[in-house]
Amino acid sequence: MRRNRNAFTMLELILVIVVMGIIAANVMPRLKRDTRAEAINHMLTMIRYTQNLALHDSKHSDNPNEINWQRSFWRFQIYKCSNKSGLYYQIGSDLNYDSSITINETAIDPSNGKNTFWSGAQPCPKNLENAGAAAQTLSDRVSPNIFITQKYGINDVSFSSCQIMEDGTSKGSTVKHIGYDNFGRPYKSYTEKNRPIYNGLTKTDCKIEFELNNNGDNNFTIVIPPESGYAYLEENPNL
Repeated sequence: MRRNRNAFTMLELILVIVVMGIIAANVMPRLKRDTRAEAINHMLTMIRYTQNLALHDSKHSDNPNEINWQRSFWRFQIYKCSNKSGLYYQIGSDLNYDSSITINETAIDPSNGKNTFWSGAQPCPKNLENAGAAAQTLSDRVSPNIFITQKYGINDVSFSSCQIMEDGTSKGSTVKHIGYDNFGRPYKSYTEKNRPIYNGLTKTDCKIEFELNNNGDNNFTIVIPPESGYAYLEENPNL
């Protein structure tokens, strides 16, 4: 009797299942690393984008006689949404020096042409298309990339203290922003001051630690050195 070579034997089926299991076991960790890599690449890109805006579009030089001119430095800042619904970032320049940034003062996300803006009074939406009524009015203008908890699984962000003040104390540990002057140098703790604060110029490395899904193994840190201000990944400075 001739054997039908179009049929699989039980042994062949078992081998196929085993091979598929091995492939799946290797692919799943890779998918997790890709999520982390996506978060790293996006955060690095947007912080560097903030510095690039400061170098090429220095807003504070438009009004040099304004005593609060430093407030208009381009800044990258992390905010909490209401109802503990996550975190979002904003890139903007305080053009009217009132310590807050409106949607018209925010940068455009180069990947989609939308504003890097959200109102902290609103919960972070999981999907802008299905957001609440107040959020719907912004849905056509807001970049979904800013919602870093929903999009990248980032649950917490901490900024290190970046400078030692004249009194010898360390300041800025609760501040979650970094700004750049027209030379691309990083500043902190300046956004609500009523006069120029030149000692806001950082003197040591700023470190921004991103916590992913409460898993310390997935955390990553972005370093912003003084003077150059060029952000890099602590674990891989060449990235």
